[in-house]
Amino acid sequence: MSITISYCRRYWKQLSTGTKLIALCLICIWVLSKAFIVMCKWSEGPSYQPCVEYIDHMCAEFSRHRISGNLCTELCHNTSAERFHCEHNSPGEKKVIVYIKDEDTKLVLKSGAYTSWDSVAKNYTSIKTLRPLVLSKDSLVEKLYSKFRQYFLNNETFGRFVSHLDVNSHNVLGAAVSGESLLQQDEYITSMNYQSKEVVPGLRGVCGNFYVSDYTPTDGALLTNRPGAGWPWRSVGEWKNRRTVAIRLLELAERLDNNDLLLCDVKGDNFGVLEDGKIAVLDSDTLFTRTVLGDVLKEDTCSSDSDCSFWDCHGTCDQKSWKCSTSLANTNFQMICSKIFRHDPSNGYHGILEDVPAKWQTTIWKEIRYCKRWRLSIKKSRNHLYNLRKALLHDQILG
Repeated sequence: MSITISYCRRYWKQLSTGTKLIALCLICIWVLSKAFIVMCKWSEGPSYQPCVEYIDHMCAEFSRHRISGNLCTELCHNTSAERFHCEHNSPGEKKVIVYIKDEDTKLVLKSGAYTSWDSVAKNYTSIKTLRPLVLSKDSLVEKLYSKFRQYFLNNETFGRFVSHLDVNSHNVLGAAVSGESLLQQDEYITSMNYQSKEVVPGLRGVCGNFYVSDYTPTDGALLTNRPGAGWPWRSVGEWKNRRTVAIRLLELAERLDNNDLLLCDVKGDNFGVLEDGKIAVLDSDTLFTRTVLGDVLKEDTCSSDSDCSFWDCHGTCDQKSWKCSTSLANTNFQMICSKIFRHDPSNGYHGILEDVPAKWQTTIWKEIRYCKRWRLSIKKSRNHLYNLRKALLHDQILG
């Protein structure tokens, strides 16, 4: 190595000044081109990789009537590699596939569970003959209803679930396999239950163990506040964008409160923008009702309040019984405020409301300083939410 370096140094000294300048220019161009490629890839979001193998397997099962779904025919009509790209493909994790339907439409396929044909067929097999029962659509629906009705808020939602399965005389057992696979996935159930509440992306349907929803990209202001992204928010345009995102997040927090829901995993890339500009929760398996979450936490023993936390949702420890109580210590406004609006030392994120025009600093700080106050009442939390939104809307009107 030292011989090579010595040789290069001698050779470099022998070059003319003009040749050296040309060489340096070429090196600079090469470095800048590499940097440009990296920046382009970063700006495009996650690097997609073809994952047609999952689609091929799904469509093979569909052709054998071993699964069903209202979108199977469409998805399996054209399985060319350029239409399907994996976002997440790690073993043991939820699979996320982007489906490019056409130039204007993208959809997202997700699956976190798979129920095998054999395991389901046992539940729909005659004990005497050990052969699959000849089920009608009505008898299958009755079986699914008795087994899974408790997962749904009402009969109307269960009816949409049945329509997603697209049951017919040829695929009754396939519909059973698909149904049981889907109902092992909390995100699918939550998406079904809260479709009309504008808190989750639109759900188009299913195929097998995959459920398909609208593609909802994350707003740039929520991505640029991630660690290492710099601090590019000094311009007026950037402030207007952050202000709009903050207003939309406050509106989402209000919709969650109105439906008694808590979002327990708050981070920038867990929010997507719907077609009408509203913000929705992408990872909806971290959405829980206060009642359900309280019932989960109350089973735990504790020595302090910190033992009663579920991700970003914080509970309280009853120091008489030393068990977590059913009451919760923070609200959706507090979680979004502390994780998104303010700088969060735990993950290095910059807060999108940390750097605001001077005329609004006092007003905004007055409301967001309560983000991390322990056991802030729901009523007081809502007052801070309304006051902050009012200030941001007033600034928006003034332009």
